[in-house]
Amino acid sequence: MTVNDAHPRLLYWAGVALGPLAWGINLQGVYALAHFSCETTRLTGTIMSAVLAVVALAGTVISARAVRRGAGAEWAEAQGGGPRTFMAWLGVGSGILFALVIANQLAASLMISPCLR
Repeated sequence: MTVNDAHPRLLYWAGVALGPLAWGINLQGVYALAHFSCETTRLTGTIMSAVLAVVALAGTVISARAVRRGAGAEWAEAQGGGPRTFMAWLGVGSGILFALVIANQLAASLMISPCLR
């Protein structure tokens, strides 16, 4: 496997990796900023959640483009493109799922006061 061959294969994994990574950063960030949000009203948690939802959706788009670009590769390769295509579709679903989870956490943080401990 060459460097040029490894780069496109990583694109199939983008949604699988970026969605959970964005959610983990969002979850820890909301907990870390809850104390500071109680003292003053800040929109840092809202902005952070919105940016990380976009990151999760970016992973979805990258995986979807990898599926679309490599659709003919299943027939051209001797080994077939089944496992990579499966991971790309899994990345699409995972990215959408984690973007929805981040949006749900954003809605909860907007409705519930951080001072309620």
